[in-house]
Amino acid sequence: VAVKEVEKTTPAVVVVDDKKIVVAEKKGVGNEDVVDENMIKFVFGNLDGEEGHEGEVIVKLHPEWAPIGVQRIKDLTADSFWDECRAFRVLPNFVVQLGINGVPVKQKKWRENIKDDPVKASNTRGTVTFAMAGRGTRTTQIFFNKVDNKSLDGQNFAPFGEVLSGMEIIDRIYAEYKEKPNQGMIQSKGNVYLKKEFPKMTYIKTAKFMSATEAASQ
Repeated sequence: VAVKEVEKTTPAVVVVDDKKIVVAEKKGVGNEDVVDENMIKFVFGNLDGEEGHEGEVIVKLHPEWAPIGVQRIKDLTADSFWDECRAFRVLPNFVVQLGINGVPVKQKKWRENIKDDPVKASNTRGTVTFAMAGRGTRTTQIFFNKVDNKSLDGQNFAPFGEVLSGMEIIDRIYAEYKEKPNQGMIQSKGNVYLKKEFPKMTYIKTAKFMSATEAASQ
């Protein structure tokens, strides 16, 4: 795989096997460490509720769909926000919802709402969208659409990305707890509460931007 820089801009523009990709470049490192901030690799643990069962999910962000939402996702990813976030709401024929950090102090850091994006893509299976309680209430919670949920389009839920690979992993996120976890308790007690009361809950181990080379292979 050939990687070469073609424009010295911010963000950088590189070509990977003749595919032009706009990326962000880490300062002080070579092109082998150029990353594509529109591609995120999530590693999930406790799949099927079993310790040691892991899998990767690749999500592509679409700024053309939801630029405000995408920027928040990038900021959260850069802050390692997703690490140890648990899937506290899992409805098999609907969604997988997560995005409350397991450390309450860190969660409070990101409590400021972001403005809404207009809905430009449909909530089909595999798309990823911010959860919200009404207009202007998006913060950190997101959901993966497990089925086509086009009815959400008219309720102003604007997808910001899509799963390129790993929907079979999303389908293995432990679902027996459904909606039992109390979100107020998660906000105040974090993973201390979840680990004690819901030990089989699937969680994100890591979420990182992919290298341009990795991204081009998707």
